[in-house]
Amino acid sequence: MFPDHIPLPRGNAAVLSSILVMVASFSFMFSCSKASIIVQHILFHLFILFLSRSIQKLCEFLEECRHIPSRYKNCWKAFAASVSLKECGSGAVILILLCCLAHESENDHVDNWSSLGWKISSTCFCYSLLRILGFYEPTTAQISAICEKNKFNVAHGLAWSYYIGYLKLILPSLEGRIKEYHRTFENLAEFRGTWKLYILIPFNCKVYDKLEKMDNRIKFLGNLPELRIDRAGIKERSYKNSIYSVYDENQMCHLCILEYATPLRSLFEMSNDATAALSKEQRLEQAKLFYVTLDNILNNSQECAGLYKLIPYDDDLEDRKMNSHFLSTKILDNMVQERTEYIVPEENTWDETLNDPMVSDQALMISESNDPQPLQSRGY
Repeated sequence: MFPDHIPLPRGNAAVLSSILVMVASFSFMFSCSKASIIVQHILFHLFILFLSRSIQKLCEFLEECRHIPSRYKNCWKAFAASVSLKECGSGAVILILLCCLAHESENDHVDNWSSLGWKISSTCFCYSLLRILGFYEPTTAQISAICEKNKFNVAHGLAWSYYIGYLKLILPSLEGRIKEYHRTFENLAEFRGTWKLYILIPFNCKVYDKLEKMDNRIKFLGNLPELRIDRAGIKERSYKNSIYSVYDENQMCHLCILEYATPLRSLFEMSNDATAALSKEQRLEQAKLFYVTLDNILNNSQECAGLYKLIPYDDDLEDRKMNSHFLSTKILDNMVQERTEYIVPEENTWDETLNDPMVSDQALMISESNDPQPLQSRGY
C-alpha cells in the first residue's frame, strides 16, 4: 500500500510546465514577428490579465467591506486581504510601459489607442461574464493546495490536538507505567523491545470500541496504571492505556499496548453529518493527511521519541484480498520489525550477564591499602 497511497507534498511540476509553455510560445512568436511587435503584444496581454485580476479583487473587496466590523476592524485591512500590493505594482509598471510603446508606435501597424481601448472594454465584458458563470472559481486541487500550504486542513488541527492534548502527556511516562505493571504481573519483560504505544490509523476512519470484534486473535489483557494529571480545570484527570494479547497463526501470544487514533472517529462522524459537509472522498484525504501530519509531528518530538508506532492501513483497499485476521497480522508484522530494529537499552531491569559462567566466576578485588598494588588475576 505504501508509499503510493500516502499523499506527498505538492512539488513544482506546474511551474516547470509553465516555463516550458513560455519558451515554446516565445520561440513561435520570435519566428513570426519583429521584436518590437512581440514586446508590445506581450505587454498588452499582461496588462489584460492584470486588469482581469483587478476586477476579481475589486469584487472580492466589495464583499469583504460588508464584514469590516466583525473581521477586519478597518477598511485598510479588508483591502489588504483582498488585493495584492505586488500585483498592483506590477500592473502599474506594465501599464506605463504599454502607454509608452503605444505613444511611440502611433504611426506603425500596431495597436493604437482606439483599438487598445476597444480590446480592454471587450476583455472586461468577457471576464465579467465568465466570472458570473463561475469559470474563475478555484478548482478542488487549488483549494487543497492552498489548505495544505497554509495548514488549513481539518486533519492538521486534529493531528496537533491529538499530539498536544494526549500523546505528549502519556508517552513520556509510558515506560515507567509499564515497569510498574510488570512488577505486579511479571509478564511484560518478554516484549521489552516493543515497549511502546501502537496506534492504529484506519484510512476509512472506522474506529471500533472493542478490537476483539475486529479480529478474534486480539484479546484484551488489562490496563496499565492510570496517569493522573490536572488538566484544564479537571483535577486528576485520568488517562489509560490498554494491553492486548495478539495471537499469531501458531497461537503464540504477543503482548502490546494498542489503541486507535481517536480523532479519526471525529472524521467519520463528520462525514455522516450533513452539516459538516465532508464527503467520503474528502474524509479519506483528510485521514491520510492526518497520518502524514502526525508522523511528521512525532518525528520531531523529543519527548515521544521511540515510544510510539503508527500503523496505517486502508480497509477498503485491502478488504478484497485479506482474511478476517488482517489486523492481527499487520500488528504482528510491525512488532517483528520493531524487535528486529530494537537495540539493547542502556538501563536493564535484569542483568543478563549474571547467567554467564565466564562472567559470574569473576570477582572484583578491592585492596584495603591506599598504596598502589600490582595487578593480578585469580589463580596466578
